[in-house]
Amino acid sequence: MEYIGELLKGVVIGIANILPGISGGMLAISMGVYDTIIHAVNRLFKEPVESIKTLFPYGLGAVAGIISLSLVFEYLFGTFPLQTKLAFIGLIGGGLPALFEKTRAKAEPGEKRLGAVTICITAAVVIFITVAGGMSLASGSQAGGEAAKTGAAYLSSGRFWIISMFFVGILAAGTMVVPGVSGSMIMMMIGVYEPLLQTTNGCIRAAAAFDFPALLSDGLVLLPYFTGLGLGIFLFAKIVEHLLVNHERQMYRVIIGLVFSSPVVILWDVAWKQIELYQLLGGISLCLLGYVAAVRCGGEG
Repeated sequence: MEYIGELLKGVVIGIANILPGISGGMLAISMGVYDTIIHAVNRLFKEPVESIKTLFPYGLGAVAGIISLSLVFEYLFGTFPLQTKLAFIGLIGGGLPALFEKTRAKAEPGEKRLGAVTICITAAVVIFITVAGGMSLASGSQAGGEAAKTGAAYLSSGRFWIISMFFVGILAAGTMVVPGVSGSMIMMMIGVYEPLLQTTNGCIRAAAAFDFPALLSDGLVLLPYFTGLGLGIFLFAKIVEHLLVNHERQMYRVIIGLVFSSPVVILWDVAWKQIELYQLLGGISLCLLGYVAAVRCGGEG
């Protein structure tokens, strides 16, 4: 039963990693598995058997989540955009009680005031980046739509595309490992989110149809990306674990600031004038359900 629970948590993390505005690392914290995963990644070469045993259900679930959602992404956000986003806001918010508990332990009054300032500054910076990035995306929406049409051809069109995709993979790894950072939003801001999603879907469809030439063609485009992703995960995992060990309370205060800013990030592009009352009420209900689910999945084990 515990293995199935770990598998389902992996599915949630995988889904979160391809949703704009959603942080897989944040949901991992909300479900109480973030420290476990980071520790296992950092001990992979020192304790390979135990680390693989720990990571396997989360990794398998994450892959299943990514594949399942990438195939229904357009329908889900095209049909229920507000409800879906509010549900994930609830999931993220459900981690706040556990986060606040981590920052309160053995904290002096002066440190608490510093923590409050840290939370406010972090939230303000993320909101500023979201507003600036949202304006940039709006001004470049036409170009982004063209990029989405070309998929793998767009990703491999530059002279140094292999190097570019490698560093995009490293950047994506950082957004996966660092809690509160939405990798999909960053990918959207640099113009590769839709081509990556389309190329991934192309690989899935080619594999399902046993179209090996198409699978090889799209897979080779994604290879430098996944190479950078794998290397980046080990690099950022060590950095984040160091921060959590030596600056735990301050690190979690930064994360709380990121959580407080997440509704702005997630709901930034919602066309509120077109929202019906039943959509809003349904979204709020899903938000509350997500909050309760995250609280119940919280803790350290």
